[in-house]
Amino acid sequence: MSLTLLVNRHPLRLAALSGLLLVLIFPPFGLSLLAWVALVPLMLAVARRDGLTAFKAGFLCGFICFCGVMMPWIMNVLTVYGHVWYPLAVFFAILLMAYLALYFALYGWAVSVFGPAPEAVMVSPLLFVLLEYVRSYFLGGLPWALIAHSQAEQPAVIQLSAYAGTAGVTFLIVLVNASIAFLILKRQQWKKAAAVPLFAILLATANVFWGWHHIRSVEEMGGEEFTASVVQGNIDQGRKWDAAYTGQTIAAYYGMTRTEARGKPDLVVWPETAVPFFFDRNTVQRDRLLNFSKEIATPILFGGMGVEQSPETGKTEFFNRAYIVTPAGVKGHYDKMHLVPFGEYVPFHRFLFFVDRITDAVEGDIQAGNSAQPLMVGSIPVGIQICYEIKYPGLTRRFAQNGARIMVNITNDAWFGRSGASAQHMASLPFRAVENRVPIIRAANTGISSFVTATGKIIATTPLFKKTSLARKLTIPPSAGTFYTRFGDVFTFLCALALVAAFRAGRKDKA
Repeated sequence: MSLTLLVNRHPLRLAALSGLLLVLIFPPFGLSLLAWVALVPLMLAVARRDGLTAFKAGFLCGFICFCGVMMPWIMNVLTVYGHVWYPLAVFFAILLMAYLALYFALYGWAVSVFGPAPEAVMVSPLLFVLLEYVRSYFLGGLPWALIAHSQAEQPAVIQLSAYAGTAGVTFLIVLVNASIAFLILKRQQWKKAAAVPLFAILLATANVFWGWHHIRSVEEMGGEEFTASVVQGNIDQGRKWDAAYTGQTIAAYYGMTRTEARGKPDLVVWPETAVPFFFDRNTVQRDRLLNFSKEIATPILFGGMGVEQSPETGKTEFFNRAYIVTPAGVKGHYDKMHLVPFGEYVPFHRFLFFVDRITDAVEGDIQAGNSAQPLMVGSIPVGIQICYEIKYPGLTRRFAQNGARIMVNITNDAWFGRSGASAQHMASLPFRAVENRVPIIRAANTGISSFVTATGKIIATTPLFKKTSLARKLTIPPSAGTFYTRFGDVFTFLCALALVAAFRAGRKDKA
């Protein structure tokens, strides 16, 4: 089948090919190099099309992509832990995939109505940046499987994030895809059109060389050394809140922590809800943990459920909380701010009264915290994010603006089973590190636990579903602030303005 025939008569086949290629760029496959060409078939599919055909092509691409990347762990969460009837779980999962696919459908439609086909695909980088930003925040947001995340293990590529955030890397990847599609669409005039992909590829190459230089510059800054240990308990989710196993769970953490304390780390980190009791109310276990920290002479950061009496209503409120205890006592706590819908609370509970939360640790919805104030470990301000909060750059940035010089991400990824989701979850960490020039420590109940340098290098990881611990020494740069820390998503807003200007120009040319 000739390329012309494929482009002209089989747009849905091309769209499906892009969807499959996008699946391959994310874990568990992780073929990151494919990201630079994965969108080309979709761009060919939506160019020179009527709006409806382009919309369908974009939707098909997005649906295949999200089903391949997210369906395995979504189904595991719904059926294994949510106890949702399998056919109903399939329905809800497909509904979510369809919603996410709409962003690709909107992309396809926008390209088709923009203007002449070859020129229209060149607005793709602007469109993708804007659509991924909206997807990350609209209706609570789901910034999962952003195209830039495919480059998480390519530190030289992602240094651009210190200035433009994740959006800068997305822009560059999509620009290379669009320029290749442009050349194919202009293949009858390839000598003139070749300058476009040549420029894009040179720009991407220059970004890599600049990235290496930027990494060296940050590393040459030096800084304070900070040694941390992560303890991965690998506690079965089905037993996590069973009182019969509380002693066994705590004993596992105490045992591994005592071993790690021999290396005299500055901090030992336990995962999200590692402590299966109410630390604020269980005085016996609380005192035991405080005495343990004093015995090993080491601060411990751990996750647990917080409980308080509301001063306004008098009702009991629950929080997904992280505590820091030191030999001198409780140093403080952080309450998770960005909660998981249907996991920690039920949105629109008045109408969805028949839906239960997946988390069964407490009776009632978990409340959101409101403070991004770092907690002190010695002289180092430490920012804390729980679970998928690390996916949201704005939250990490708030901690950095408040003086955090190192970030800790505690999570429980047991819900995901043995899918690629834990690695997909962790893909955000290098970006958060580069954006704010802060090292990141990650402790996950069942893995993947890891250490990430301030330049986004993943220097150590643990395997999935293994009881283990890990220690590393990190260097905290003398200055955590970056352009992104100070100005945030200004690049995304500039892309939005450029898209409006390009659209207006395109409409005038059509007229």
